[in-house]
Amino acid sequence: MTPWQKENLEYMRNQGDTPIWHPEKRADEEKEEVPDSEEENVKEELAEETQDQNDELETPQSTYESFADRLPNVKKVRNTRLIRRLSFIISISAIAILILCYFVSPLSKLSGVTVTGNENVDSQAVITDSKLAIDGSLWTQYFDRSANEKNIEKKFPRVKQASVSLNGINSFKITIQEYKVLAVDYLDGFYYPILENGKVLTDKLDNPISGMPVFANFEDEKYIKSLMESYNGLPDELKEQISEIKYSPSESNKELITLYMKDTNQVIVNISQLVEKMNYYSQVSGQMTEPGVIDMEVGIFSYSHKKETENSDTSESTADSSLTAEEGQ
Repeated sequence: MTPWQKENLEYMRNQGDTPIWHPEKRADEEKEEVPDSEEENVKEELAEETQDQNDELETPQSTYESFADRLPNVKKVRNTRLIRRLSFIISISAIAILILCYFVSPLSKLSGVTVTGNENVDSQAVITDSKLAIDGSLWTQYFDRSANEKNIEKKFPRVKQASVSLNGINSFKITIQEYKVLAVDYLDGFYYPILENGKVLTDKLDNPISGMPVFANFEDEKYIKSLMESYNGLPDELKEQISEIKYSPSESNKELITLYMKDTNQVIVNISQLVEKMNYYSQVSGQMTEPGVIDMEVGIFSYSHKKETENSDTSESTADSSLTAEEGQ
């Protein structure tokens, strides 16, 4: 019996009426009756459907509540981004203002220049000839410092290299590297320093510099430069043995020189072969029994000063005889 039939039957009983049922219909209805277990399943299905409908109805409210919960976080993120942007803008503006203040302040002006490394060059003269302007733009002059360095090197022959660098907040330091003086040139009764690059200075000296060789009879400075290139290639022990270098060219050889050694030997050699031939000096001089001349112009051979004197006397006698014969004629 279906639920509605039961309710109807109960209703009729309460009213005092007993319904009349047809046997055929009753039998069919009994066959159509649903077992209690099936009835429970139906109830459970109805309950689940009702629950699903309730869940569907509650979903928008849940979504709304979730968005409401996230709203403070969204505001916090927006505020953080805003603060970051404002901080960036303020920082850029502050930096620009500081830079502007720096360039209008005395800190951006050159306040002083110092010179170091110089021994023979006057510091004030270096500063003056560098063309650096005190109270001028610091950074303009710093980025143009190569021109100032060239001015110094051009003005002072002794200066091998000049370097301008920052020294403190707004001052410069000029570091000087000088050429070494390796010899002196004897000319017209005075001695003139010769730098390692072959440049002869105009500074007059009354006496030669101790320990340095004297260059004599050089009238063309190009031979001095060529000689200094070769001289710089000699070992230090050989340089210390040379007391004088005299330019002694012949008609056929314009680069012939004579070296006067401190052991009283003399060496005749070509300027271009100085380093090559002087490597044999110690060996040849060690085989000599007495001081003399070592001729390295063509090959290498030596002879004593006595023989040189005899040859000179013979040459003079021959010249006198020729002169007498000419007068007799």
